[in-house]
Amino acid sequence: VPREEIFVTTKVWNSDQGYDSTIRAFETSMDKLGLDYLDLYLIHWPVARSDGYVETWEAMQSLHAAGRIRSIGVSNFQRAHLEHLVQTEVRQADSDHGIATEAWSPLAQGTLSDDPLLEEIASKHGRSVADIALAWNLALDNVVLTRSSNPERIRSNFTVTEIELDDDEITRISNLDRGGRVGPHPETYSLT
Repeated sequence: VPREEIFVTTKVWNSDQGYDSTIRAFETSMDKLGLDYLDLYLIHWPVARSDGYVETWEAMQSLHAAGRIRSIGVSNFQRAHLEHLVQTEVRQADSDHGIATEAWSPLAQGTLSDDPLLEEIASKHGRSVADIALAWNLALDNVVLTRSSNPERIRSNFTVTEIELDDDEITRISNLDRGGRVGPHPETYSLT
């Protein structure tokens, strides 16, 4: 049967998620299949606790751009997982085009203060939840603009660059994303 008449799909297994491991898993699959390209490559599960599916998606995009995969997709993803991928893609697209992503209302208008994970990380660093939220945005290379009339808060905002969140903390905070927004959504905003 001619190759172009066969549609071959396979998946990135859960334990292979992450950028480099996805590339390796893809090459292993291609060797086993004896193919030059794949028609469809899927992320098997989001494995949300590790947030590896974001890096996996980025690796799959690279393989797609290189012509190794015709189509990429996901399976077993829920809405929040998809929205997290989309937001990550927007930041990546901005970066690819030399555009700085600004974190508008990076403190979610004060709604972050009761989050147990942020409280845990803030306690570990001896800082406030607001400081951790700002440090996380900076770790993602987002432009962070805050406003305050409180001199102590203004001084504290200038010191968040001293906070060094580790990769696990950045990932765990990123996993809090549920696709919510503060303010209108660009796809639905209208003057009328």
